[in-house]
Amino acid sequence: MTITLYKHISVRGSKQTTTQSYAPVVKYTRAGYNGKQIMCPECGHVHRVGHFSFSALQCTNCTTMVDKYDWLVDQLDTWRTPR
Repeated sequence: MTITLYKHISVRGSKQTTTQSYAPVVKYTRAGYNGKQIMCPECGHVHRVGHFSFSALQCTNCTTMVDKYDWLVDQLDTWRTPR
């Protein structure tokens, strides 16, 4: 089952474009200071994780055990806390 979620919308004048923001977790994926949002490939539910040092996680929505490399990570999640 392939889930494609469009999250980022760019507006220039009257033209709107959307960008795909989720990609599979790879070996070099890092969470960063504020963590990253990951999406369940089974149901599409979004979770926030603080690290990727797990081998599998159970989705809290559909209760399916999903392997680490099957999760989809948000590529546009660059949210920072205001200083």
